[in-house]
Amino acid sequence: MWKDTSQYLGELLIWEIEDYLSAQTAKPDKARVAFIRLADHWAAETIAAELESGGSFYAAAKRAHALGMTLPGEMFGVVSRAERPEIFEAVPGTTFPPMAEGDGYVIMRLVAFES
Repeated sequence: MWKDTSQYLGELLIWEIEDYLSAQTAKPDKARVAFIRLADHWAAETIAAELESGGSFYAAAKRAHALGMTLPGEMFGVVSRAERPEIFEAVPGTTFPPMAEGDGYVIMRLVAFES
């Protein structure tokens, strides 16, 4: 019985390694991101400077909202590779500089990748 158990455990380890390696090579199709949607260029530059100096993303979003700098919209969302290919070249935790979007600007932070 012990011989069969060790063989089974060895096979289980091989399966786990194969799963790990395939997950490392698989390219995710979606990413979960956090947004700060800002009304104008000045607001975007102000919040970006705060983030560059080491400020918390959540605290910056809260501050921007309190000062009336934000536009309506969800703080968290999912984007696809087709929508934002630049996000898929980054690592989770990366904050992107302000980008023009609609009538305002958006600052995004990559939270995690999804399959």
